[in-house]
Amino acid sequence: MDFWGPVRTFSAHGKKYVIVLTDNSTKYVIAEAVPDCTATCVARFLIDRFILVHGAPERLIRDQGSHFNNNLLRTITSAMNTPHIFSASYHPQTNGQVERFNATFAAQLAKYCNSEKTDWDLYLPSLVYAYNTSVHSTTKCTPYELAFARKPKCPFDLASPRIDLPPLHSFYPYLQRVRHFLTNKARTNILHHQSHWKKRYNKHRSDPSYQIGDLVYAHIPSGRSKLDARRLGPCTIIDTSGQQHYHVKNNLTGQTNWYHVNQLHPVVKRHLN
Repeated sequence: MDFWGPVRTFSAHGKKYVIVLTDNSTKYVIAEAVPDCTATCVARFLIDRFILVHGAPERLIRDQGSHFNNNLLRTITSAMNTPHIFSASYHPQTNGQVERFNATFAAQLAKYCNSEKTDWDLYLPSLVYAYNTSVHSTTKCTPYELAFARKPKCPFDLASPRIDLPPLHSFYPYLQRVRHFLTNKARTNILHHQSHWKKRYNKHRSDPSYQIGDLVYAHIPSGRSKLDARRLGPCTIIDTSGQQHYHVKNNLTGQTNWYHVNQLHPVVKRHLN
């Protein structure tokens, strides 16, 4: 789950952000134009657009912004028994699926909205629908088909031939078989896709491994000013999540944050003679 925006000006309907939620397995997207990026906005979207329609998610990945990292959201996820995982700071790849969709729909919105950019929110539902009913490059299925176990019937389709559905008492087993087939197909394609890109990524690199107590510098993108610091620290590793994400404490400020391994660099101790 993530926010896109803000746009430079409010839409004619007072919208300035888009909140986006993507299902990890089906790639199905739910998105809504909203006026702000507050915790209340996130809670309303999560409850009204997802929980009350699809049920509680098994887990929730989001960034470390205050609109996601707050008592209100923690109370909701705790009540649902839904663990939340925060993406690494300054590393949007951790929340990559949402980031990829954001890049896709942002480019499309720019083509359709008027010159004043005040009607972009009117095109958002159509673009989300187009995305959900298009074949995904990873799963080789449409997100809609994986989410609902049937092909979408689009309003502009030609008249379809009559379809004879199975008897009501056997429809549920039929639906389960279809869902099982589609899920296995998508899982196989996802694993193949991940293996392909993992080999390409690891071909010319070997990420270091850190232990709790190690000293590192945390690399961050430079801000608007060229004088902004590009690395923080020295920092101390205080916790790990596998070998990809590390919880570090800035020894200068006392602040803690999660970082991806490729954002960290070991502190080299120099011995003077």
